[in-house]
Amino acid sequence: MRHIEEEFSGTPYLIATDPDSIARFSAVQAKSTRSRERSITVQARIATEGQELFEPYVRAIRSRLVAESNRIEGYEWSYSQVTEVALMYKELLQAPVGSLMQAVRQDPRVYQALGLYKAHEVADEWARASARPREYEIRSLHSLIASGESYAGRYKTKENEIGGTELLTAGPWDVALKMSELSDWWQECSVDPALEATIIHAWLTHIHPFEDGNGRMARLLANLALARNGFPPLLIQSRVDRGQYYDALAESDEGDLLPLYDLFVSVLNRTVRIMSKPDYVRDIIKDRLLTTSQNRYGLWKAQPERYFNALSNELKSRGWSLLLQGYPDLGSFALLEDRDSEGNSWFAKVIDEDRVPRWLLWYGFASQRMLDLSGEEIHYPSIFTSIRDDDPSSIHPYKPFQPGGTFPDEIVLRPLERKPVLFRSGYEVDELDLPTAVRYMAESLTM
Repeated sequence: MRHIEEEFSGTPYLIATDPDSIARFSAVQAKSTRSRERSITVQARIATEGQELFEPYVRAIRSRLVAESNRIEGYEWSYSQVTEVALMYKELLQAPVGSLMQAVRQDPRVYQALGLYKAHEVADEWARASARPREYEIRSLHSLIASGESYAGRYKTKENEIGGTELLTAGPWDVALKMSELSDWWQECSVDPALEATIIHAWLTHIHPFEDGNGRMARLLANLALARNGFPPLLIQSRVDRGQYYDALAESDEGDLLPLYDLFVSVLNRTVRIMSKPDYVRDIIKDRLLTTSQNRYGLWKAQPERYFNALSNELKSRGWSLLLQGYPDLGSFALLEDRDSEGNSWFAKVIDEDRVPRWLLWYGFASQRMLDLSGEEIHYPSIFTSIRDDDPSSIHPYKPFQPGGTFPDEIVLRPLERKPVLFRSGYEVDELDLPTAVRYMAESLTM
């Protein structure tokens, strides 16, 4: 492996040179390489499953990318709605770009989906040609993403205001130069493709060159970088990944790219695992991926929301609060059922009375001890607890927590049970009703 400093030459980013950071970077890079190799094999298999499936398969994948990217930005689009729009305007998507842009101006909501869909289509064409877009071509992609808006394809003319952050983005007078620097580096870079995608994404969002659409543009360019090199789509899911994604982006704004790189590789690996399942292509097209899991997921998915609301209210009565990070979607649920850690995701941060994040609740697969002690045949996801790590040299903001006493090692939420919550502490498993479970949990977290 090249010296780490060489990986970031010409970019605004560095990686800490302490042994733990170097070891983690090396582990993520090795995982990226394995994921890419497996992705190439899986996609070669998919390509042999019949050309008659190719068009609906690509449409389904693009629809998922568009829907999730829009949801992260607060635009509510479902997969089926994007697919319906793409089919309705199929001929328009095949027409010249100018005709498309003129048509979507008539319906402000449609451009949210159709413009981004077309931008992904153009980016896929560039990826097949192994082309990296130059600065002016990035602006042309933005003109699609923001079709119908006066600022489409134009750099911002005033400072950005990004809600909830104190991020200082590039001033309007610096944008063209900084975008040229980004584009010049991209044309010449030769790093791990997942790292390339991470750098491009972080760099563009930090510059924030456009009045709006920067997040969607960053995710589009990251996917272009990955598609050129045999990776699957980078499907950052609004329900599952949003909290960790925003935290990692905030770290990248401070110059530390490792959390975002780690997240991207984990997301890619999750996608490759799902793509490896038999009949994946046909299941995607029929929108019935993991049919048996879907039935169980349909029963289970309301349980985390009920638990979150009840625990949030209990903590609020004690002066603490709970900050939602996300809920597993069907794909992540299925991976956790298979006891695959690629389905892991953040659930909620526990905030103390001083407004400091103290704990992290996260989803993982049920431990063998839980399964043995509870006798459960269905492997519902478990909730685990990590504690905030205040050591400034630590890599992760939270570290493993070894509970004791009555503090639960593991929590499982089960549908259709009179006492739906399983608490495991050591070798003891208790069945609890929801009010009792959240009271015990709040007492443990705030003591």
